[in-house]
Amino acid sequence: MKKIMLTLALAATTFSFAQQLESKIPANAQAVISVNGNNVFDLISLTDFDTNALGKEMIKEFKRENEDFNGLADFGVDLDSKAFYFYQPSDSISYHSFILKIKDRKQFEAIFNMSSKNEIVKQGNVSSFTDHNTAIMWNDNILLFIGGDKSYSYFDEHKERLMSEFGGEDQDFYDVKKVVVAQWISNYSSKIFNYNGASILSNKNYVKSIDKNAEASAWINSYGELMGGVMGGLSYYMGGISPDYTNIGFGTMNAHLYFEKGEAKITTNMEVDDTWKKAIKSIYKSKIDQSFFKYFNENEIIGYTSVAMNTEAVLDEYPNLISQIYGGMLPDFKEEMEVSAELFSVLIDEEAVGDLITGNMLFVLNDLGEKEVTYTTYEYDDDYKETEVTKTKTEMNPEFTIMVGSENEKLLFKLIKLGVKHKALEQNANYYKLNLPNKTPFDLYAVIKDEIVFITSSEKQLANIISPNPVSFTGEHKKLIRKNAAVMYLDVKKLLAKIPSEDLRRDEKKMFSFASDNINSVHYKTGKMKGNNMVSEFVVDTADNRENSLKVLLDFMDFMMK
Repeated sequence: MKKIMLTLALAATTFSFAQQLESKIPANAQAVISVNGNNVFDLISLTDFDTNALGKEMIKEFKRENEDFNGLADFGVDLDSKAFYFYQPSDSISYHSFILKIKDRKQFEAIFNMSSKNEIVKQGNVSSFTDHNTAIMWNDNILLFIGGDKSYSYFDEHKERLMSEFGGEDQDFYDVKKVVVAQWISNYSSKIFNYNGASILSNKNYVKSIDKNAEASAWINSYGELMGGVMGGLSYYMGGISPDYTNIGFGTMNAHLYFEKGEAKITTNMEVDDTWKKAIKSIYKSKIDQSFFKYFNENEIIGYTSVAMNTEAVLDEYPNLISQIYGGMLPDFKEEMEVSAELFSVLIDEEAVGDLITGNMLFVLNDLGEKEVTYTTYEYDDDYKETEVTKTKTEMNPEFTIMVGSENEKLLFKLIKLGVKHKALEQNANYYKLNLPNKTPFDLYAVIKDEIVFITSSEKQLANIISPNPVSFTGEHKKLIRKNAAVMYLDVKKLLAKIPSEDLRRDEKKMFSFASDNINSVHYKTGKMKGNNMVSEFVVDTADNRENSLKVLLDFMDFMMK
């Protein structure tokens, strides 16, 4: 029965059911996750899922209870509606609830074997089952599954009272805790199943976040409160330290998952308070300077990471933000945080540092080459006498370029002069070579040009940088970088093509082959502030010959579970 309950939880996070179920979610729920079954099964068929490794695993679990269970259609739930998970913590137990819509009650109940049915309690039209930390309730229309995580600190603090109220002289506290948790979860499940109070639909932020086009969505009422609850639970293991996260500036957060032809996408939206809004807008008000793109060739990159921020603003806002974050998390040390922030402001010249490092940064992975390296090993003769031998081998050598904006070249050249003096750098006509330890698998070269500090491991890129007419090509990536505060991009197909297959194990070859056939690239971007919201997006660009990206994901799961 317990395995069935766990499988039901998996099913609740995999499929989705009717929107009216939201009325059972209390308005003060801290987090809600929904999966839109109607959208999901527009993309895949029941047969697709049943024959996938994940579907087969679920079918196997249900067959242990009922040998007549042959597929998802036998589950007895409405696959064209929504399913929900919601999280509601308390000082004693954190409740994890899954709620689904039943389509055929008899079909659903048929999944239980006779011994499991004997444990089911029926009152009127409602059936229920309770274990020591889980509960299931259902009727003709609704299925509710609830699991609970107890707070160890709460039960330790209230041990004497709980032993007196629920225990006996000969009972162990461990057994008492099981009785208490089972009773409280049973009470909570009844409350939710019969709930008719203010629902999550009365929360304007939640309603505003709903996207009917998403296959799955997640909503957090307060990121700070959620973190406070999670970290508060860990305080038991942290010597009683209980940071307060409620004042760290982050509010409502939501995310949506989309499976489309050609790409899978996750978008997130984080709300920040007015203090953070001002700070973040100030920090990310700049764009990467146009001069960076004179040295950026989109046709010759495997990946890149870009950051466009204002260093002076970072240093100016940093003390206040740090004081706000840690002063709120550790209220007993608030005065110390404030004094440390003020000292930081006194010691740092924000404008001077901002001139030295503007905050525009671009890391480019240009290529994966091969380099012959020497190493020392030992050989032994028939008498086990060792002889030191120097050999050579070929290793993968990353060729990358780092670009950092700077408006104080005068100071940079002074620093470089000291580096040459102390033999950390080797001066050449138009560049400098860094004197690295012998074991470093690549050489590094530095150039200062066009108010940019270049550091590269590629001799090809070095030649292009110092050229009076550097070769460049820009298109969609330039637009992506210029429009966003930060971007990370990786050309998966190009990367995998550079890795020698002879160095891979058999399972790695299969994995690489699957990825190369099905995934083109991945990228993550964080946009500029929009009102009080920070928006980000993660995209997996999938093969054009696939029907949709969900089928790619299912095939990947199938591949991984075999």
